[in-house]
Amino acid sequence: SSPVFRRFSYKEMKKATSNFSTVIGKGGFGTVYKAEFENGFTAAVKRMNKISEQGEDEFCREMELLGRLHHRHLVALRGFCVEQNE
Repeated sequence: SSPVFRRFSYKEMKKATSNFSTVIGKGGFGTVYKAEFENGFTAAVKRMNKISEQGEDEFCREMELLGRLHHRHLVALRGFCVEQNE
């Protein structure tokens, strides 16, 4: 079965990451935080840096690719959140 892929609210992201408090990594597009959702699901949440429109397009392509990839050595993309100025 395919994983649930959905849009999360910024409020949900902020709560699940305890206000983005636990950094687990940094990448070219942003910082990755540990998140724990109410249903007991633990995830990594990447918070995108403010970047150019070209960078945003590249990030969106990365998300589309990750959403299609399925491999036992890769984590599945479970969703996304889009919030202006956050």
